[in-house]
Amino acid sequence: MKTIFEMITLKDAIALYSIDEHMYESREMFEDQVETDTQFYLHKGDLVLDDHFMMEYDQEIHGYIIEGNLRVNGNIINEEGDYGPCLYVKGNVECRSLLIGGSPTHIESNVTAEEVIMLHYNHGWMKCPGVFTAPVMIVEDYHFIPAHKNISGYYYNAEDPANTEEYDFDNDTFSSGLKALLDNKLTTTFEELRYDLAAGEYVLQPSQRDIHYWTQKVNHNYRDLERVPPEMRTLEFCMQVAEKSIFALEHFPPALFTPELADQIVSKNGMALRFIPESLITRELCYKAAATGAIIDQDIPERFYDATLFQVLIRRDDWQMARIPPAYITEDLLVLYVQSGNGGWLEKYCKLAGVSKEHVLQRVIDSGIEYVGNIFSWFLTEERYAYCKSKYGHTKEWAEITEKYRKKLERIQ
Repeated sequence: MKTIFEMITLKDAIALYSIDEHMYESREMFEDQVETDTQFYLHKGDLVLDDHFMMEYDQEIHGYIIEGNLRVNGNIINEEGDYGPCLYVKGNVECRSLLIGGSPTHIESNVTAEEVIMLHYNHGWMKCPGVFTAPVMIVEDYHFIPAHKNISGYYYNAEDPANTEEYDFDNDTFSSGLKALLDNKLTTTFEELRYDLAAGEYVLQPSQRDIHYWTQKVNHNYRDLERVPPEMRTLEFCMQVAEKSIFALEHFPPALFTPELADQIVSKNGMALRFIPESLITRELCYKAAATGAIIDQDIPERFYDATLFQVLIRRDDWQMARIPPAYITEDLLVLYVQSGNGGWLEKYCKLAGVSKEHVLQRVIDSGIEYVGNIFSWFLTEERYAYCKSKYGHTKEWAEITEKYRKKLERIQ
């Protein structure tokens, strides 16, 4: 598509099209946002595109200037809410759907969409004095109120006094008015609608959504599993999605969960435990989850907390000491903490648990020469070195350890 544009310098864009006056809220903001060596894509006259117009960030250019009208037979797509190339159109814009997020956009005339106009996220900026015409227009957390509009079916804009629609933020669902217009009745959130528009889909016009369609959707975004028709959400299909992301389990039909499935998925990833029905969670399953990556305060119910569980957990991920409630921190657990990793926050956890740090370190040293390296790495003092030497100085491993930490040891000798 870029072959239909010519590239011009920022200097020419300012001289020929006053781009510094037409983009952003002020010339000062333009100068703050645009590098002096940047370039723009320019199309002289009217432009017709048969495919989607993907407004993707390109380090080579800052944006697009279209001297005439822009007609896109697909969607104009800027899915990214934080940034995007700017779009300056001196004429009208016509498209199937318009999805604009972080791309600064200035259209001097009218905007007409066959299906949806959607402006999303508050990092974007838009100026358009013309008429917005479409069956659906959604302005979601975006600071823009159209001066003129002809929206036949559904209009949502919380900042516009003319807004008559509501969005249930607690349940993250839009009103029945929009749902009645959408072809896919399982679409219930603005986010889901944005996914479909970004994929270049029709959303109002009837479309075939077979298993091939849904396979592509969930491969791109596991969250779309929630919208797959119930008859297609078989165990085999759902497990294929879970292989890509364990968080897809959140959208499994409850009837699919069995003790056997719970054991299978937790054996692979302990974080699966957070999505398993309470009735299927056992102590043994929690132990297995702790050994395969469960996060203690997010995945394992507190009623299953015990010393053995925490030992399994810390043996695998010593960083989870920060998540264990102080009431459950014991001297034995702190010894394992130092044995398992660097033990960098030992003093903090000892104070929380009312345990002697020196006693913990002495027990670590006593537990074997293989842990002396942990002592030398984080807790080396002249006294601890002397104690280690008294325990292991006669062994052949001692020479290897002292050579490895020779430079640190020189500082205390």
